[in-house]
Amino acid sequence: MSQVYGPLTLPSGKVIKFRNPTGLDRMNVTQMVPMDQDNVVTGSLLINLYVQAKVVTEVDGKVPDPNYKNLFNEWNDMDVQYYQAVHSEMFGMTEAKMADAKEKAAFLLGNSTSTDGFSSQSLASAPSTDGSASTAI
Repeated sequence: MSQVYGPLTLPSGKVIKFRNPTGLDRMNVTQMVPMDQDNVVTGSLLINLYVQAKVVTEVDGKVPDPNYKNLFNEWNDMDVQYYQAVHSEMFGMTEAKMADAKEKAAFLLGNSTSTDGFSSQSLASAPSTDGSASTAI
């Protein structure tokens, strides 16, 4: 069972609850949004907006219409932007999360293991086949 967050009071006074999106939520929305090379940016923005709408579980004490694509149609734009900002801070790739991911990726790349069983560290200090020591690049 997923965690439900809220109540969150939006600038207009509307009160919502929402859950953490899953990979399946994003996959379902991605399959529904037609994308090609001409609308990649627009399609990506729509996917994020629809995922954010899909995970709203309650609006002013009521379960929203299951057709989440229309959820924000009657919302004040400031409410939409406010909810998007809260949602992105909680679940999106913030600068802090991105910096952490870059640090983890650098660490993992520096400690990778080749498919022949030798790690990149051991390859840098392994003797070469001609008898001389190899040097790290």
